[in-house]
Amino acid sequence: MAEQRVLFLAVGGARKRAVLEESAEVVAGGGSATVLISDAAAWRRERFPAGVRVVSLADLDRRRLPVRVEQNLLFRAPRFAFRMAGRGRLAAFSKRAGKAYERRIADRVHRRIFLPAYGRLQRGGQFPLLARHVLRAAPPELMVITDPASIPLGAQIARDAAEYGSAAPRVCFGLDYLVPAG
Repeated sequence: MAEQRVLFLAVGGARKRAVLEESAEVVAGGGSATVLISDAAAWRRERFPAGVRVVSLADLDRRRLPVRVEQNLLFRAPRFAFRMAGRGRLAAFSKRAGKAYERRIADRVHRRIFLPAYGRLQRGGQFPLLARHVLRAAPPELMVITDPASIPLGAQIARDAAEYGSAAPRVCFGLDYLVPAG
């Protein structure tokens, strides 16, 4: 596994221990390992070995301008206003009113207006964002699909790799199943 760039797709998070062990094996062998996860919260108890790069799709998604604008308008600005209005005797009332606003108005607007709009804006799904932040920097030579939820993303990466300036990576479902290149 010497000096190989490996991308682990762990979107579902079903095989956490295997991902940790195999990424440590890649780094110990002199390679570079990138683990792509759906959300960091599901992995908060896990400790990745030094040298393993962890990329969260949720964090990549939050970096986009439309998401930041929506979060500021619907959640952060009203939260600040309720906090400023809720000083002194109005503290308890303001806290309840702020929670009710988020539950009854902001969450509904987010689900009914913004989420469908994001789907139309994204056209290509999360792949262009992923390609810009992960694949262009160091295109993987090997892609390990660690769970069933990662299969569609892995297929898209393998199919569109040439479009992003790299050869299609070899694909396996675990380092134990890797067939030597030849």
